[in-house]
Amino acid sequence: MAATSQPARSLLEYYGPKSSLDGLKLQMPVTPEELEFFAEQEMVTIIPNFSFDSHEGPSQLYCIGGVYGPFRPNMPVVVPLWLATMLHRRKRCTVQMPDWMQPDRLRGVFEEEKAVPQVFQPLPFYFIEVAQLLFRHNPSETFGSEEQFAEVRHLLEDIRKVRYNKIETGLRKVSGAITVKLNNLAAAECNMIRLLFKGTLDHFYELNKNNKAWEQASLNPSMSMPSL
Repeated sequence: MAATSQPARSLLEYYGPKSSLDGLKLQMPVTPEELEFFAEQEMVTIIPNFSFDSHEGPSQLYCIGGVYGPFRPNMPVVVPLWLATMLHRRKRCTVQMPDWMQPDRLRGVFEEEKAVPQVFQPLPFYFIEVAQLLFRHNPSETFGSEEQFAEVRHLLEDIRKVRYNKIETGLRKVSGAITVKLNNLAAAECNMIRLLFKGTLDHFYELNKNNKAWEQASLNPSMSMPSL
């Protein structure tokens, strides 16, 4: 009986039972906590309620990552998210909602994501982590009202689901040697794809190692055959 060729399985079908995009059980290349740490370097605008002065006049805050300030009451200043969070915890400022998180802009991004399935709309690289940090630490002051907070959170979740569905759909089509161009992916999305391809490369490495062992065993009958 002639052997029938099996259709090539996509990467997602091969590794899907081991690691789904919505519930990854394998070790992530970069943990969510590490991604949040990186995201804390993103710049946001705050409204201080204090003055940071010295005997020489308005002073700036000198940090390893840069120089921030001067700080004056009710005067906007741009600082890293980690500094904004620290000052907010001490009730020394309010954090302004980033422009890209405005509901009108998010609605436009959501509609474009649905309308153009081949393209990811541009968003900050750490938009998922920045949103989570703002939701966690100061939702009421940053978003103005509970209604706007709920709307922004709902829109971001919808955008996340649409983008993840695009990634999953694209990976299901990967069944051979191809070149894939993925622009505007966020850090968390890159992390998921990195995990999937890491498993694939590990699998090819094991196959290649076994092939070399089989070749050596075939040349030397005294050697035992490697197990598959």
